Amino acid sequence: MRVLQVLPYFSPRMGGVARVVYDMARHLTHRGHDVTIVAGDYKQDEASFPPGEFRQVLLRSVFSRWGFYYTPSLVGWMRDHVAGFDVIHLHEVRTFQNAVARRYALRYGVPYVLSAHGTLPVIVERKLAKRIYDLLVGRRLLASARRLVAVSAFEAAQYRQGFSVEEARIRVIYNGLDLDQFSPLPSRGLLRQRLGIPREAPLVLFLGRLHRIKGIDSLVEAFARLREEVKETILVIAGPDEGELAHLQVLASRLQLGDGVRFAGPLYDQEKLAAYVDADVVASPGAYEIFGLVPFEALMCGTPVVINSGSGASRLLGDTEAAYRVPYGDLEALTAVLRQALTDGAESRRQVAAGREFVRTRLDWQAIAGQVEGLYAEVVGSGG
Repeated sequence: MRVLQVLPYFSPRMGGVARVVYDMARHLTHRGHDVTIVAGDYKQDEASFPPGEFRQVLLRSVFSRWGFYYTPSLVGWMRDHVAGFDVIHLHEVRTFQNAVARRYALRYGVPYVLSAHGTLPVIVERKLAKRIYDLLVGRRLLASARRLVAVSAFEAAQYRQGFSVEEARIRVIYNGLDLDQFSPLPSRGLLRQRLGIPREAPLVLFLGRLHRIKGIDSLVEAFARLREEVKETILVIAGPDEGELAHLQVLASRLQLGDGVRFAGPLYDQEKLAAYVDADVVASPGAYEIFGLVPFEALMCGTPVVINSGSGASRLLGDTEAAYRVPYGDLEALTAVLRQALTDGAESRRQVAAGREFVRTRLDWQAIAGQVEGLYAEVVGSGG
């Protein structure tokens, strides 16, 4: 099949969605499909994915600093190329790219599917703009999609309840992990050496975008409580800044944490894996996380994880009990589970073993790509 993947940006600097699309394209190509990715070029100068066997069309992105990722040349590109594809896969919901792709997909009769990747709820910021988009485009975008992909049962419910999508058009397909990246793992001590952290110091790691939705401020406050008991504990906060870094630095200073908190900046590929390996526990306490790859990556690196009990990862891992779970914003509970994760070695090892088994059996990209392939075949063969 000739497959077109559409998203507003395609740089590892921009987080999990770009990574998911990159891995999806690689594995679909390995299965014999002709894949093209079209996206904006935002942050390509800072970080880019390695070349793959698929095509990348990166168009000039403007107004991206304000979060709009507008690519005006996409209109002409879609007009000239959409008819040559068998199926289109749109990523996220409220984007300029999706509005353009929908228009030309309908004009040329090319079916499209859409993965929301957690962007369905109207939360956090630009709420008015999101509601206007839904009124003008969003609801029509979902109504015209041949299938809608949810990364969890939780997101499937959001399609049904927030947008009245019928059950028959929803497919639950998890985000995958490329298991080859975890063998072999980096040697222990690389991150600690870089940041000057003693090998014996307990290390708590946050890795992800520095955004207020991630709940990093609550982690810093819980860490301050934890450090009153174990003074040599270190908190490393790693990831690209999305407006939260200055606030976190002020908070750490106000709590008099000194060099107990280290800001490592963005980490990618082997540096990211090295951070997981060096950590004694990885904390992802965010207020809203529909799926989240970080906990699963950490488990594959042998590190226990602390996650928000309302997150998508928590729901996925619920039956396996492969993570320490805590309600969002409960500082006392977060402090307690961080302490347990650092001191209860037997329980942490049990959780890691269970988490690794879950990832190997449920999140391997080779199996996930087969599900995506089946979805495309279904919509291509379903007619108008």
